[in-house]
Amino acid sequence: MKVALEFLYHFRCDRCNQWWSIADIEPKIGNSIHCPHCGYLNTVELIQTFREAAKSTCLEIPPDPKFCN
Repeated sequence: MKVALEFLYHFRCDRCNQWWSIADIEPKIGNSIHCPHCGYLNTVELIQTFREAAKSTCLEIPPDPKFCN
């Protein structure tokens, strides 16, 4: 079996607040990216990784036992 890794980046427009995704194009801080919804030219200010996002409250709150096994 062969396995391929795909990076999927999610973007949210500063003007219209709509989101979209782009695969395998790694953004850098300072890059300019046009919103496909409203055309606004956004500037990448922060790139949050999955591991950083996973440290949020979703993993700090233990699961409800009634939903476990």
